[in-house]
Amino acid sequence: MDYQKHFDASYEKRNSFWKEIGNLESDVLSHLINPSFMGGPTWPSLRQSFIKIDTPGSTFLATDGLSDPYSDYDTNEKNQAYNGLGFELYIETENLENLDTVKNSWQFDMLYQAGLLAADNGNLINLFQQYTYLSTELYNIKVPDNFVNEDGRVGVLMGLQSDRIPKQIELSIEPILLVNVKLITPDEVKYITDHGTNGRNEIVEKIMQQGNATFSSLDRKSVLL
Repeated sequence: MDYQKHFDASYEKRNSFWKEIGNLESDVLSHLINPSFMGGPTWPSLRQSFIKIDTPGSTFLATDGLSDPYSDYDTNEKNQAYNGLGFELYIETENLENLDTVKNSWQFDMLYQAGLLAADNGNLINLFQQYTYLSTELYNIKVPDNFVNEDGRVGVLMGLQSDRIPKQIELSIEPILLVNVKLITPDEVKYITDHGTNGRNEIVEKIMQQGNATFSSLDRKSVLL
């Protein structure tokens, strides 16, 4: 198959998967002018979009395009083995009423910034495969001050496994990972920074013990309290 057929097939496979999870919003969140044309990170097919899936107990927001085939698929043999970056990111959170609510939410801020980070770091898939869990800090997230550290950053943990979302799905070219992005507290971030991989794994274990591990909420208490 050529680029367009792989693009269409991968798009349909992702949509079919999310429709099995819940009600997939027909409209997507995207830019009128692609940020990559203005110096921003480039997504594999240039297309940058985000989708909303509603379920009875929660809303999922997900990137939609990080696993598109590369736009130069037809001419670049090196990229013909890959569905883009090899993963999509998602957030599970409280029910969000509509796309206008989503656009103004801290949850979308978090997913958007995580998506930019992923697009700007092409080797994240290798890190996910090596470490399973990654942690990082993001800017410009509209959360309360108690989630923001002294440097103005907000911590997230990536890679927690959901009971409802499989670790990977099969697309047109290859299987891709579905990677959860979870809001964590400044003291949890500091613990990970101070203790490295072992500290991160400890935080993961404690979050899993809390229950509802992949759900991001402003009401969750730090596991270190």
